[in-house]
Amino acid sequence: MNFAGEHLIYKSIGSSLIWMSFAASLISTVLFLFHFSHKGNPLKLVRGIARSFYILHVASLLAVIIVLYILIFNHYFEYTYVWQYSSITLPVKYIISCFWAGQEGSFLVWGICQAILGLFLIRKSGEWESPVMGIVSLSQVFVTSMLLGISLFSYKIGSNPFVLLRETYAGQPGTIFEHPDYLQFVNDGNGLNPLLENIWMTIHPPILFIGYALALIPFAYAISALMKKDFTGWIRPALPWVLLSLFFLGAGILLGGAWAYVSLTFGGFWAWDPVENSSLVPWLTLVATLHFMIISKRQHFGILSAFLFSLLSYILVLYATFLTRSGVLSETSAHSFGDNGLTSQLLVYLMVFIALMLVYIILNVRKLTDNLKDRVLSREFWMFIGSLIVALAAFQVIFTTSLPVFNKVFGTHVAPPTDNVGFYNRWQLPYALLVAAFIGLSQFLNYSSNHWKETLKKLALPALLALLGTLPFMISGIVTRFTFVLLLFFILFGLFATLSNILFRTSFPRNTGGVLTHLGFLIFLLGTLITFSNSRVISTNTSRYDLGDVKNNTENLMLVRGDTLFMSGFYVTYVNNSRLENTTTYRVDFLRMNEGKMTRQFSLYPSVNVHPRMGAVYNPATRHYPMMDYYTYIAQVGEKPDYIVIKAIMNPFINVLWAGALLMVFGLGYSTVRRIRLRMAAGIAG
Repeated sequence: MNFAGEHLIYKSIGSSLIWMSFAASLISTVLFLFHFSHKGNPLKLVRGIARSFYILHVASLLAVIIVLYILIFNHYFEYTYVWQYSSITLPVKYIISCFWAGQEGSFLVWGICQAILGLFLIRKSGEWESPVMGIVSLSQVFVTSMLLGISLFSYKIGSNPFVLLRETYAGQPGTIFEHPDYLQFVNDGNGLNPLLENIWMTIHPPILFIGYALALIPFAYAISALMKKDFTGWIRPALPWVLLSLFFLGAGILLGGAWAYVSLTFGGFWAWDPVENSSLVPWLTLVATLHFMIISKRQHFGILSAFLFSLLSYILVLYATFLTRSGVLSETSAHSFGDNGLTSQLLVYLMVFIALMLVYIILNVRKLTDNLKDRVLSREFWMFIGSLIVALAAFQVIFTTSLPVFNKVFGTHVAPPTDNVGFYNRWQLPYALLVAAFIGLSQFLNYSSNHWKETLKKLALPALLALLGTLPFMISGIVTRFTFVLLLFFILFGLFATLSNILFRTSFPRNTGGVLTHLGFLIFLLGTLITFSNSRVISTNTSRYDLGDVKNNTENLMLVRGDTLFMSGFYVTYVNNSRLENTTTYRVDFLRMNEGKMTRQFSLYPSVNVHPRMGAVYNPATRHYPMMDYYTYIAQVGEKPDYIVIKAIMNPFINVLWAGALLMVFGLGYSTVRRIRLRMAAGIAG
C-alpha cells in the first residue's frame, strides 16, 4: 500500500547515517587500538585513517541530529518520535527540548557530546591519542548501536528514531493506518510532558549529558595508562577532564534542582529520587577521584585509588543510564524511562566496561599498591581520608537506590525507604559532618609534615568562632536537634577555617579555585541545614469547608473567589484566573493588616497545565525574599473556577543554599580554567 503524504526520504537518509556512524566508530576503534599495539613510523598511516573514520563518525552523527530536527520543526507526525514528543502548539524553546524528551534523542545528545570531545583529544592528547581514542571510540560504538533499531536472533538492538507511526502500530486491526491517507487524521502530535515545559529543562539535560560524556575521558586515560604501564604520567593530562566533568555534572544537577523547585510540588530542590541519586553518585566519586589524583601527582601515593575511582566514575555513569532507561525504577521514580527493550543491550554496554576495568586493574594491581605515608598530620593524609568518606557516602546512596535491581536479580522483596528525604538525610548527615571537619582541618595543613603544636594553635580560633556562632542558632531555636547542632558546628568551623585561609594564607600551596569550591560547599551545607530544618507548611484550612481528612485540613487552605482568609501572619485572597491554551493561572494575593487597613504584600500566580492526554500538572509559584521564600501551589481546583485549594510553604535561608551551590560550581570552573591555562602555557599535550 502506498501511503499519501509521507516524507520517506528522511527515513532513508537518517537510518543510513546511523549505520554509517556506527560502522565508522567501530572501524576507528579497531584502527586506533591496532596503531597503539603496533607502534612505529610505518603505521602513522593507520592512525591517519583511524582519525578519518572517527571524523566521519562525528559528521554522520551530527547529520542524524539535523535530520531529526528537520522532522520535529516541520511537524512530520508520520514519524513516531515526532508525534510522541512534539505538537504544533509548542513554543520553539520547547520544540528544541523535544529532541531529548525520548530515549533515542537522549542517546543522540550523549553520543554527540562524547563524539565532539573525541575531536579535541585527537588534536591535544599527543602520545596518548591512540589508546585513549580507542576507548572513546569503543564507547561510541555502544552509544550509536542504541539507535540501530534492528532485531538479531529475537534480541532488539537499538531503537531507531526514524520509525514511522504506522510501523509502530503495525498489525493492530481497526486503526487509521489501514487507510492510505491516514495522515489526514493525524492533525497534531501527542506533545511534550507538561512537566518538561520549563526553561530549565531546555538546558538541564544537555549540560548533564556533557558532564556524563566528560567522565569518559578520565576512564580512557586510566585504561590507557594501565595498557602502557605508565602509572603516573596519565594523571596530569586527565586532571582537567575530571574538573570539567565535575563542573558540568554539578551545573546539570544544580539546574535539575532549580527545575524541581519551580515545577514540582514538594517544596524543595532535592527529593532523593532514585534518578536524582543516579546522577549525584558519579559526581561524588569524581570528587573523590580529583583528590586522589592530586595526592598521587604531588606525593606519589594513593595511585590505586586514583585509578579505581577514575574508572568507577564512568562505570557509575553507565549504571545510572541502565537504572533510568531500563525501566527497573519505573515504580520508584517519576523521572525514569519505561523499558523499551534495550535493557539487555545497556547491560552488555555496562558489563564490557566493567570487564575492561577489572581486567586491567587485576593485571597491574601489584604495581599499584598504595603506600600510605606515615604522616598523619599532613594535608595529603586527610585529603585521602576525606575522599574515602565521600566515596562511602556515594556507596550508601547507590546501594539503597539499587534495591529494585537487587530485588529483580535475586528475587528478594526488600522495600525501598518510604520516606526518601528522611532516610537519606539521616544516613548522609555523618558523612557531611566529617567532610566539613576535614575541609576545615585541611586549610591549616601543608603537604608532607606539619607540627602538632602549631596546627592546634591555628585550629583554636576557628573552633572558638564556630562555637560562638552555633550558640545563637541554638538559643533562637533555629537549630535544636543534637545531630544538627553538631553538623552546624563543623560547618561553621570549616567556614571560618576557609575564610582564614583566604585572608591570611594559612596553608601552602593555596589553590584559590579549591578554596572557593570548598567555601561554596560549606555555605551550601549551611543553607540546606537551616532551610530544611525550619521549612514549614504555613497553610491550614481556616475556611468553613471540610477538605475530607486531617492531613488536608492541616496543610491546605480552601479559597472561594473573593473571600479573604487568615494564614500564618497573612491574609490571603483568591482574586481571579486567566487561561492561555492548556494553562490556567490563578492570582492569589497575600495581605497584611497595617493600622487597621489591609495592604497587599505580594501576589503569587500558581498555575495548572491540563494536558488533553497526560492529565494535570500543578506548577508552583514562589515569592523570593533575601532570607525567605514563600512557595505556593494549587492542590485542588473546583469543578467550577469559583474556588481553589492551595498549599503554602515557607523556606527560610534557601537563597543561602543557592548562593553556596553557585559558588561551588564557580570554584570548579575557576579551577578548570586555571588548570587548562597552565597546561597550555607549559605546552603539554593532553
